[in-house]
Amino acid sequence: MAALALRSALVPQVLPERCYDEFFVNFNLLHIPCLKILISKALGFAIVAGSLMVKLPQIFKILGARSAEGLSFHSILLELTAITGTIAYSIANSFPFR
Repeated sequence: MAALALRSALVPQVLPERCYDEFFVNFNLLHIPCLKILISKALGFAIVAGSLMVKLPQIFKILGARSAEGLSFHSILLELTAITGTIAYSIANSFPFR
């Protein structure tokens, strides 16, 4: 039961099925192509989590003060423009977000 839960959590999101089999069925933890995939996915998740963590203190401060006074409108607009450009580029090139 626990093995099925682990498989359903990892296979579509983190590892391809062949890598899951290589790591957890064959116990070949040094399979280089699968290690590259795992490291790449882990770094991607870490970057997304880090990006969220950078903004959380500012969001909590705004919510606590119930005001966004003191924030630069131009800075926020520039940041949103950069994010929008990145998203548009990724969608145009069919980059997956997972």
